[in-house]
Amino acid sequence: MSNIDAIKSQCRMLKLLGFLPVIEQRNLDEKTHYEFLTELLMAQSELNVQRKIKRLTAQAKLRYPDVFLSDIEYTLYPSLKVNQVNQLAECEWVTNNKNIIIVGATGTGKTSIACRLAQGVIAKQKSVMFYRLSHLLLELVAAEKEACLMKLIKKLSRLDVLIIDDWGNALMDKNERHLLFELIEHREQSGSLLITSQYPISAWHETFGNEAIADSVLDRIVHKSHKITLKGESIRKLTSEKESGHV
Repeated sequence: MSNIDAIKSQCRMLKLLGFLPVIEQRNLDEKTHYEFLTELLMAQSELNVQRKIKRLTAQAKLRYPDVFLSDIEYTLYPSLKVNQVNQLAECEWVTNNKNIIIVGATGTGKTSIACRLAQGVIAKQKSVMFYRLSHLLLELVAAEKEACLMKLIKKLSRLDVLIIDDWGNALMDKNERHLLFELIEHREQSGSLLITSQYPISAWHETFGNEAIADSVLDRIVHKSHKITLKGESIRKLTSEKESGHV
């Protein structure tokens, strides 16, 4: 085995796979030790970032994992402001524990925009998890029955961004209201929320069926949120018509 092969074998054993492309370069003799070491470390660092982003993407369980901010067709979102999207893409809202609320009728692309924003967060190496509200409530109720509610709440509170899709689509019972309040309160200073809803914020109180709890929850969410209102025709309809040549 040559010296190069021995070094590559050691790299594989130590899981320093980012080193391999650098070691395989043909012009190694032309580099100083400092240049060579710098290239090794940069290559490994880049590979580590790629691995982390891949892991965070899998963990996020996005409904649409293959959409990104860079491929938005703004003609399909007539009310979406480019400047606002570009600002949110910087992810300062996450750093400052602010929220995003996306409101619009069915088919206007709320979930798609949420997933695109989530990909921007993941690209910054921050953690995200996607839930439909109904599934989140089921998981909270199940955790309470299994006496592991706080374990779940702490897990969700460690996320940089918790996405709650389809907010307000079903009335909550007393226990669900209480559990959601516990989660929102626990996350208030530790992370951001990204909420989508087909109902305007003014109608959200009805979902809770309890004005006091609704006030407490919404006060923690709404007043420190960026709002996006999507208007226009169903994107699915427009896309279908475009593909069929009717547009």
